[in-house]
Amino acid sequence: MSRPGTTPRAARPAARGTYFFLSYAHSAPPQGAGTDPDIWVGQFFAELSAEVARHARPVAGMRIGFFDQQIPANADWKAALAEALGGVEVFVPLYSPGYFRRPWALGEQESFRARLASANASETAAHVLPVLWIPFPSWESRAELDDALALGRDLPEYAENGLRALCMLAAYRQEYEQLLDRLARRIVATAERHPLGPSRAPGLDEVSRPAPADPDLVVAVLAPTRGRLPSGRTKSGYAGTARQWRPFGGRQKLPAAEYVASTAERLGLSARTADFDDAGDLIERRPTVLLIDPWAAAAPDAARTLEAVRGLRPWVVPIVVTDGEDPQDATRHAAEVADVLHNAGVRQVKRASSVQEFVDLMPALVTEARRQYLKHGPVTEFPEAEPPPSLRHGREPRPRPGASFDPPPAHDDPASPRPHGENR
Repeated sequence: MSRPGTTPRAARPAARGTYFFLSYAHSAPPQGAGTDPDIWVGQFFAELSAEVARHARPVAGMRIGFFDQQIPANADWKAALAEALGGVEVFVPLYSPGYFRRPWALGEQESFRARLASANASETAAHVLPVLWIPFPSWESRAELDDALALGRDLPEYAENGLRALCMLAAYRQEYEQLLDRLARRIVATAERHPLGPSRAPGLDEVSRPAPADPDLVVAVLAPTRGRLPSGRTKSGYAGTARQWRPFGGRQKLPAAEYVASTAERLGLSARTADFDDAGDLIERRPTVLLIDPWAAAAPDAARTLEAVRGLRPWVVPIVVTDGEDPQDATRHAAEVADVLHNAGVRQVKRASSVQEFVDLMPALVTEARRQYLKHGPVTEFPEAEPPPSLRHGREPRPRPGASFDPPPAHDDPASPRPHGENR
């Protein structure tokens, strides 16, 4: 016998799908940080998934939750997101000031809403359940916040501090668990009583605004092309242009430069990929991540290439990328490139020899390029900064038993010249 108000199991579609999709604004890593700046998003996702699973009666093949940290490092990230959005029943955005400055996060939401609009389903509003993750400054009002605040109107701690603080602090554990249960019940009720069933969701590039002509970040690639390979070098991974270089061959779905560009977009920066030889003007005036194939040091025009590397601007952040599984050893060439960079004033040359290592380094490299550009680049006139928010008073933060509490880091927001990031 089914529970009151629920649809019998046999009446729900048996197609594979997911109860909820968690959408959030990616935080830029603080300088020198070795931890995930969005660790509390992961904690919340795990706890919400457990709570949804406790209430749900999933059909065969139905997944509980999805968020982008589940995407394999070597996948086509945008294609994987579109596929996930096409099978999800409830979209859960974590609203923060940074969320509405991130085209990537807004693109996820627009993609799902476009799918809802074409579904002709009843109760479509219930399929988007926003959460107030980080409070907004008192002078910033958004109509979207009303739906997020509705989750906990009877709990003033939620509107005052946001769910992130309630997730972090033991002092708010009771309120946090109450909201967690409430959100999980709503997700399950919508997914099981009013299922959408799988349908196509537009890709992020279909719903996002076109990239500006002058990008926020350049991803330049210094690598041989198929027509100018070093003697004896295999052609695998190379193409007609350097920006199409795939250092890990068939183990990556996209060229390496596209992963850097996607990382920049997640952090709110428009990005353009280019061959190093063709990007001189852009590199002179925009922050740049430079991907270097050490085999460029053995190419026919190696002398000219290495001479160009010696004159890099301080806002060009290089990384030498090799494939640890490549039978052709590039150690000698990598050492030669590293020496050139060191002599040019680059203190620490980053190296990556696997897809995962490469992807893990990307947020820090993008953020560092932006930081160095703001420090050394051409002076730009910015609008007057917004006034600082007033201090809020509440219960004194106390860590959960057995855990130490450190104040959340002041994350940089590379997408904005304002002196505070999304987590402030």
